[in-house]
Amino acid sequence: MNMIINTTMTDIAAVVTLFSSATSGIQKDATDFITGAKRNSKQARAFIGLSSNSKMPAYTLAIPARESCPRGDKLAQVEGTVCSGCYAMKGHDAMTPAKTAKARRWDTIKLALDSNHVRSLWLEAFVVAMAKETHFRWHSAGDIFSKHYADLMADAIKLTPHVQHWIPTREGRNAAVLWGLPNAVVRVSDDMVNQAFNKHLGNTSGVHTADHGGRGQECPAYKQAGSCGDCRACWSADVAHVSYKIH
Repeated sequence: MNMIINTTMTDIAAVVTLFSSATSGIQKDATDFITGAKRNSKQARAFIGLSSNSKMPAYTLAIPARESCPRGDKLAQVEGTVCSGCYAMKGHDAMTPAKTAKARRWDTIKLALDSNHVRSLWLEAFVVAMAKETHFRWHSAGDIFSKHYADLMADAIKLTPHVQHWIPTREGRNAAVLWGLPNAVVRVSDDMVNQAFNKHLGNTSGVHTADHGGRGQECPAYKQAGSCGDCRACWSADVAHVSYKIH
């Protein structure tokens, strides 16, 4: 019993330490959730590291691109692939504060994969954060870096049946546990820009140049100031393929 208590306390201390360099507001909210001082949606989002913007009707989770992209990291070194011009390595995403925050989220996830106590805490936080939401996007940066992580994602999705989840990925080999979940759409991404065919039999997505036009349903965001607007194609299992204009 003492060993279990000591292990739990060590896990709590480890996850609290991850937030020691965060801004004061995030540090307090995350620590409040971890210690149980306050566990509302604001504290839950701070702990997991969810973010949102006015252009997309959903919160998202961003972890380090390349480091968490086993296949994408290799593709990034090949000219003409979608990953060779990875948007998650440019602009705001390339700045130190954004990189630090993504690393902290990834470290929190890795602790959750190693500790049953942190795993339960992470899942509880996800449920609290999603209580009033209808849509969620996994990985505005990063990917399904392991099957163990996919198991954690699957539990989070099952615990939030009222939320529709969109999971873009190039790690189809890690995503098997996510296929068939009724409130989730896994979209396996094309490798090449302007790719004509994707051998994956489920939902897919790709990137096209302006002169090519893509295939399937084109994402309208570039015509709407970068906003989804009323479109929810990415979250719909009825839309076989979504193509994004390169940016």
